[in-house]
Amino acid sequence: MNYFPTYLALGSAFCNRKNEIKRILYDLHGNTPVLLISPRRYGKTSLALKAFEQIKWPYAHVDLYKALSEEDIVKYILNGIGQLLGKLESAPKKLMLLAGEFFSNLQIKVVFEKAGLQLEFNQKSQKFTDIILKALEKLHELALKKEKKVILFLDEFQVVGEVIKNNSIEAVIREAAQKSTHVAYVFSGSNRHLMEQMFYDRKRPFYKLCDQIKLDRIQENEYEHYINIAAKETWNKVLEQSTLNMIFELSESHSYYVNKLCSLLWQKSEIPKEQDVVTTWRSFVLENKSSVERELSLISINQRKLLIYLSSQDQTKEIFSKKITQQIDLTSSSVQRALEPLVEKDYIYIDQDKSYRVLDPLIKSVLRTSSANELE
Repeated sequence: MNYFPTYLALGSAFCNRKNEIKRILYDLHGNTPVLLISPRRYGKTSLALKAFEQIKWPYAHVDLYKALSEEDIVKYILNGIGQLLGKLESAPKKLMLLAGEFFSNLQIKVVFEKAGLQLEFNQKSQKFTDIILKALEKLHELALKKEKKVILFLDEFQVVGEVIKNNSIEAVIREAAQKSTHVAYVFSGSNRHLMEQMFYDRKRPFYKLCDQIKLDRIQENEYEHYINIAAKETWNKVLEQSTLNMIFELSESHSYYVNKLCSLLWQKSEIPKEQDVVTTWRSFVLENKSSVERELSLISINQRKLLIYLSSQDQTKEIFSKKITQQIDLTSSSVQRALEPLVEKDYIYIDQDKSYRVLDPLIKSVLRTSSANELE
């Protein structure tokens, strides 16, 4: 078994998030649209799929990440609706009849393939907004007729705001979501700043539509329980507390990096000790150093200065103080200009204590290692 997946944590590989799952299930039963929001790699998609597994409603996971145009977005959503039709009617002949009837007045051609229904439409025949609204309304009517509730999970939803410069698609999805009693809507995205713009701005259609569930890092005691279950099943013993503490210290309890570090440790034939954790993390940092440096070469010099300084600290509150701006060799106004895009892009986050931190522990470790090497 892969105890520590670094993409989707499904089934027994899913760790905790009990309160968030309970809240999602409550919202789904109460017909309240859900917004999952967090920094990158915190497990939003895994959380949503775990909740759907528990509620046992048919769902379609529509990943919009590769959508490059308004037409792409419409196609992805329509194919998601096609997925749901396939879950409402499994017999191939009946499904073809159902789909043909469903999409007939939308001038959409239905093709049945091994992967399921595929939809083709003439983009000049109707407005994209009309196609989406009619399709979502018909999905609600069908679910109501069959007395089943279904879930439309729109992942990487910030792409809609990036690709489409007006709010037209957002407006029709909101209209459908508000009216529907049998189609539940769940939204998620990896660009926290863009998602907040879409859902927190009073002038945007999604303002106050959803129950907004913000994910924080999983508590260490919850991880400790899960990790020791995996250790017992692998080596018939639990990890020493010092080993666990080092895992949490180096990964900073960041979901992706806890799993990545543990997945490397679990390749060992003997149960890892504290020094094994340190050695494994150092090797991981060294392996990824070049790619991190390439990524950081794309940001401005002042942004790198600020990021390097914050990487040398566990947390910083008085980032605009004279003492710190002198250390960074920037004016307070330059710090402000450098800070804003770093927060928008999730390089830096501001915690509940109003302290500034580097979000990604790998980036932090690479910058610390590079700074240490320069001093030698």
